[in-house]
Amino acid sequence: MIDYLAGIFTPATLRALWQGTQMTLAVTVISGTVGLVLGLLAALGRMSRAVPLRLLAGAYIEFFRGTPLLVQLFIIYFGLPSLPFIAPLPAFWAGTIGLILYVGAYNAEIIRGAFLAIPRGQAEAARAMGLHAVQVYRFVLIPQAVRIAVPALGNQFISLIKDSTLVSVITVNELLLTGRNIISRTYQPMTVYLAIALIYLLLSNLSALGIGAVERRYDRPYRKAR
Repeated sequence: MIDYLAGIFTPATLRALWQGTQMTLAVTVISGTVGLVLGLLAALGRMSRAVPLRLLAGAYIEFFRGTPLLVQLFIIYFGLPSLPFIAPLPAFWAGTIGLILYVGAYNAEIIRGAFLAIPRGQAEAARAMGLHAVQVYRFVLIPQAVRIAVPALGNQFISLIKDSTLVSVITVNELLLTGRNIISRTYQPMTVYLAIALIYLLLSNLSALGIGAVERRYDRPYRKAR
């Protein structure tokens, strides 16, 4: 058994899997971080009193939540360059931008739901104390919304790790595409795919541990108050 595995997972193969894992992490971390900021902006736009902002944010959220991620990636990578004056994007950035837009739409609804869960009286009380709109969000609403949204945002990030496999279809050399290249040389699909699944499982569990630590950190003041 050891000789069998050693014949498949040579140093070159392990190095390729490590590079694929790094690419998966890069795509996930960049899209997750920027998608979080985009989600916050879209959520604020959806709740804005300005009708154009509300309509724009709503259209963005509905489109990217209502269409398959794979179709969105094809539009960005293959569709946009067919238009005049639009240069093709490198596969890495096309895939990352697609994931940013996709996860940002879902994050927007999570964050909006967290804001709506805060009693309206708190914002009114903050304004009565003389805080302007930015201060109300910064000191009163956002800290509470973060605590409410962290579990759902954490689940969304873990889903993003798995969704990142779709960028392989536009030739981003992440973990899954790396595994396919290894299979084309070793002809051992079961063993290689199981190894890839274990790597994704490890990444998901490590992320879950980190998210759990963040949840406990934000919940600590509330536990002391109880």
